[in-house]
Amino acid sequence: MEEYLSESPCPIQDWVNQASACVVHYTQGLLRIDAVAPDILRVRFSPSGRLAPPRAWSSPLDLPPAGLSVTEEDRLLRIATDALGVSLDLECGALVFSTPDGTPFAEDLGPPVWREVALDETNMEHMPEPELPEGDARTGVFLRKRMAPEEGYFGFGQRTGRLDRRHRRLTNWTIDRASPGHSRGDDNLYQAHPVFMAVRPGLAWGLYLNSTWYSAFDVGFKDPDVLTLFTLGGELDYFIFAGPTPAAVVEQLTRLTGRPMLPPLWALGYHQSRWSYGTDADVRGIARTFREHWIPLDAIHLDIDYMDDYRVFTWDGERFPAPGETIAALHADNVRAVTIVDPGVKYDLDSGYLTAASGIAGGHFIERLDGELFTGWVWAGESLFPDFCREETRSWWGEQHEDLIALGIDGIWCDMNEPSIVDRPFHSPGVCELPIPLSVQQGDEGEALHLETHNLYGLMMARATWEGLEQLRPERRPWVLTRSGFVGSQRWAASWMGDNNAWWEHLEMSLPQLASMGLCGSPHVGVDIGGFYQNSFGELYARWIELGTFYPFMRSHAHCDSQAQEPWAFGPEIEAIARAAIELRYRLLPYLYTLAHRAHRSGSPLLRPLFYDFPDAAQLYQIQDQMMIGPQLMIAPVCAPGVRRRLVELPPGHTWYDFRTGAAIDSDHLVVDAPLGEIPIFVRGGAILTLGNIRQSTAEALTELTLEVYPDHHHAGRWTLIEDAGDGFDYRDGAICATEMRIAPESAGTELSLSARVGGYTPAARRLVIRLHLARSPVAVLLDGRKVGDWHWDGEHHALVLGFKDDGQAHAIVPQF
Repeated sequence: MEEYLSESPCPIQDWVNQASACVVHYTQGLLRIDAVAPDILRVRFSPSGRLAPPRAWSSPLDLPPAGLSVTEEDRLLRIATDALGVSLDLECGALVFSTPDGTPFAEDLGPPVWREVALDETNMEHMPEPELPEGDARTGVFLRKRMAPEEGYFGFGQRTGRLDRRHRRLTNWTIDRASPGHSRGDDNLYQAHPVFMAVRPGLAWGLYLNSTWYSAFDVGFKDPDVLTLFTLGGELDYFIFAGPTPAAVVEQLTRLTGRPMLPPLWALGYHQSRWSYGTDADVRGIARTFREHWIPLDAIHLDIDYMDDYRVFTWDGERFPAPGETIAALHADNVRAVTIVDPGVKYDLDSGYLTAASGIAGGHFIERLDGELFTGWVWAGESLFPDFCREETRSWWGEQHEDLIALGIDGIWCDMNEPSIVDRPFHSPGVCELPIPLSVQQGDEGEALHLETHNLYGLMMARATWEGLEQLRPERRPWVLTRSGFVGSQRWAASWMGDNNAWWEHLEMSLPQLASMGLCGSPHVGVDIGGFYQNSFGELYARWIELGTFYPFMRSHAHCDSQAQEPWAFGPEIEAIARAAIELRYRLLPYLYTLAHRAHRSGSPLLRPLFYDFPDAAQLYQIQDQMMIGPQLMIAPVCAPGVRRRLVELPPGHTWYDFRTGAAIDSDHLVVDAPLGEIPIFVRGGAILTLGNIRQSTAEALTELTLEVYPDHHHAGRWTLIEDAGDGFDYRDGAICATEMRIAPESAGTELSLSARVGGYTPAARRLVIRLHLARSPVAVLLDGRKVGDWHWDGEHHALVLGFKDDGQAHAIVPQF
């Protein structure tokens, strides 16, 4: 998208200071800068001089405005909060942002410019209309910014390709990348996240292009040092996040757009899925086989074949004659049930299908401009599509889940919600995508074009589902999985990355893809382990399941034409590897659940790139085959066939340990053995890693809590374990258990201190095991100042081992040499 032959607003005529905002009038156009918070500025420019009214579904939250100082000197307007500055050149109209110490960033190369844009200039495909709707919809606004040479550009949501998105052109328009699955050449996918962070040593800053219209970024594609923002809709609206660290940028983003939901504990367990476990016998048989093989499992997903002729919110009476009994049988085995629900509602008014009838009666479906219902084809045949931008429609949609909830369904899987629609029955000759017309009007008052709301369809469906489950079952946390989404989806749903392939390339791509989602505020993400399309095989599945242990959302899923892809499908050797990987997942749950709480409080991603925790180490920016899991663990998976060892870079400034041997590593890099089934895992010095006992389900009790403690040579370490009931909302009222732990550095005696539990939740009785990793065995151990004799030295793993009843009180463990 080029900005040639565009109009410019200059010169500037006057400006007005409005306490927390500065309004600037151009000869043509209006600029408004709002101090949303001391570390967040909002910049809006409208060529028409009219700023768009807020939408009811707008993702930014209302935050208390911050004070803003504005002064003019030598035709330069200086605008500042306590944490962020911006200067406006009154001659050329360019903005330059700066840190409190004056370091510039996000520098405009000129004012915003605009022109009329034609449909064929965009990347929107198969549009049913020959041109964009008239009015502001055709006005494209452009802004060019300087890219510092040392900056990496990260985030941008669900993408293929490398972690650093520099030198790419990226559009934002949700679409179903159907068979044979997405690939490196694809641009936009199922979700749209027009947000990124730029990172250089000493500074990370972020930008959120607050546009739900079709938009795009040129990240140094045309000009290697120029970032170009573009959006349709006739207004440029973006937020600048001051950082100055990646963690601060994510916190600022999620403070603005909403913190990630806190999933129930079971959702962090292992999920098994296939298109389709299509009968009661199939579903019960899968659950029974997991239990017989002693492979942990927390959820089975039911794909579209459970429905009656693919009518959403129904059951096939032959395949599932008694669905309540099916769900009860799963629950008896401590397995949760998740059902898929698509947005398309079969256009069936003759069979007594209540969802279609009540939806039409309530005016809940999208209509064409002539008032006729918009229809398209999905699995159910000709179907209707709810307008989730209407509040009443969202409430109605939530109510449709009542029967599923009454049967005991535990979670809802929202699919096909880009939305994915075709122009005739699936598998018909010549079948083609059929997007909703861009000129269709949506919202409570028909106030918005589909061109403005399209990217929100998946988010609003997920929101309607979450809010419906909350109303129907207020004592439990809703759990929603969505394929499509937008910035802010994290408030209501987890997501997976859509229809991947059983390719080594897609295994490798999952790391930068999931890390990018976390940087955009969506921490609860995963990909289909083993690959959705085509046939997985032993070595690929083994490498995928051992990496999947660390996905925030861990699910195996496969296409109906693929061969079996359950853990036992590849023979005894691979089954043993899968069992060990899933068992490790369950051992890690106390750590992962604490990370989920931290994400819920500050947005911090569970899986993140190395630079998130080490932003000043520029040599780590391009590493995308090693990831941090929270601040304490680093993984270095193998993503290629036949590889049994690999190079690992160790971030600077800390001692690092080998997780499997417990030995400290005296190097900043190493070549590590990586036999099949043993993903290289490393622990940061100062870590206190909380592990549980192996369980077949999270419904089983945590009977033993192990603290794997790794002292740093020079730095103290601190960790707070966060626990609650694992479901419900009592945690909001203080029903949590927080246990703070501290480990002194080796240079200061390596004392481990446990504080007394704090909070209104008390865990079940359990044993506490301390494993303190040391270079050599101590001669004695003090527990609360007294020598104890019931400890031993684990020479194989270089660990002092001491166990006692976990009484929730303060304790101190000191090794003596």
